[in-house]
Amino acid sequence: MTNTGARPKVAVVGGGIAGVAAAWSLDRSGFPVELFEKAPALGGNAKTWHWQLEDGSVESPLLVIAWPEKYYHNYHALLSDLGLERTRLPITYFVQHPDGVFCQDGATELHRRLAPQFARWDRMIRFCTRVNDLFLPKSEHDSLYGFSYLNPLNMITLYRLARLFGVSEEFWQKIFVTVHCASMIETSMRDAPAVIAPLLESIVPLERACEMGTWAGSPRAVFERMTAPFVDSVHTGCEIASVREDGHGFRLASSDGREFRADRVVFACQAPSVLAALERPTRLERWLLGNVRYVDDVDPTFSRFTIHSDTTIFPAEHRERIASKFNTYVEVDDAGRLECTFVLSAGNPGLRGLGRPMLVTFNSRKPIEQAEAEIALPNPTHVLSLRNLAIMLGIRRIQGRRGIHYCGSFTTPEGGHDLSLLSGLVVARVLGADYPFAAEDPNAPAARSDYHRMQRIMLGRVLPDAPPNSDE
Repeated sequence: MTNTGARPKVAVVGGGIAGVAAAWSLDRSGFPVELFEKAPALGGNAKTWHWQLEDGSVESPLLVIAWPEKYYHNYHALLSDLGLERTRLPITYFVQHPDGVFCQDGATELHRRLAPQFARWDRMIRFCTRVNDLFLPKSEHDSLYGFSYLNPLNMITLYRLARLFGVSEEFWQKIFVTVHCASMIETSMRDAPAVIAPLLESIVPLERACEMGTWAGSPRAVFERMTAPFVDSVHTGCEIASVREDGHGFRLASSDGREFRADRVVFACQAPSVLAALERPTRLERWLLGNVRYVDDVDPTFSRFTIHSDTTIFPAEHRERIASKFNTYVEVDDAGRLECTFVLSAGNPGLRGLGRPMLVTFNSRKPIEQAEAEIALPNPTHVLSLRNLAIMLGIRRIQGRRGIHYCGSFTTPEGGHDLSLLSGLVVARVLGADYPFAAEDPNAPAARSDYHRMQRIMLGRVLPDAPPNSDE
């Protein structure tokens, strides 16, 4: 542990995985930290729900339910460090259109009719892979963090490239959007850069089921164990309404009238919340943070969800099959409006066979019986777009200026859990914290490589690693 004598006090605003990672890493390196979260519990989008059963209860994730294991090297190192186990979760999709069904456990009439479109899509994926290989650095491990300014696929949208390869509007709407809407939490994706196409196909293939990782328990345990060493400095239900420089650091005021002081501030919340809290944002801060686009700016489909156990929302002829076999059910009506349900109790080893369906439905257009709660989800994640990619790179210009730092989804290429975790670790490193994971961890080489790559993305450079137990 490093000496705390000269360490500045850091206030971290936002208790999702990015903010908690920043505070956790800083605390491990001897920094005094205070963590603020406006919600009643930590976790951000990685929410935990408590389900009552006839003979007890069980916890489950709600929105962040699984991740691609071959890419989440730092998150796996975190779980190992915390002593938490993970398990495997098969991921399958069932899509109901007015004119047919598409699902990933066998060919359907819609699948057969669109077979030429699938072939064109595959050709496009192979093309993007070859182009990316020319520009992205070679790696000995699978990584989410390859990025090159020179790659021309950064500058063309995936939608436009798909159309150039002859992929039809019908295929885009009925296959691509409906399969990826759940993982991307949006229903347009027309602005997504073409560079990500091979990555999307690797994580969630359109034509076949895949297998991902998930918690053996619930995400709540992750946040509890990370914050246990400084739990007395964690403030939940505490919205930071203003952050003001006063010549001696920063004065933070909460919406309920409390005041706190800090030498440095880390914002790990959504960009609109940052702008609302900053008393005197610079012109550049106002422009960058004010132009981040979130999915509910484009489409409200994923801005609210219902927690329930009502399987009658599934079509009667497929009800039992969907409830027991498919993790995600998507229904599209005649007007093209989309309803999406996460079937938590299908496939998850810890939730199967407990006698209760566990469902999360977005944008329900049917009455739902046995509803447990309806929860608003403002700004769930930023839009995956060329515009937001440019803003992400622009954040470098304000990162650390005036003692204010930024991490979280809008500072990363996409809002995945591993990316947000790493954004918090990178900001902690800028402030002087050590990289937290031991060299002997089996994930260490790939994890550290991704950590350095994220530094290049967020900072434009790689910071030297601090020597063990050093006092910088």
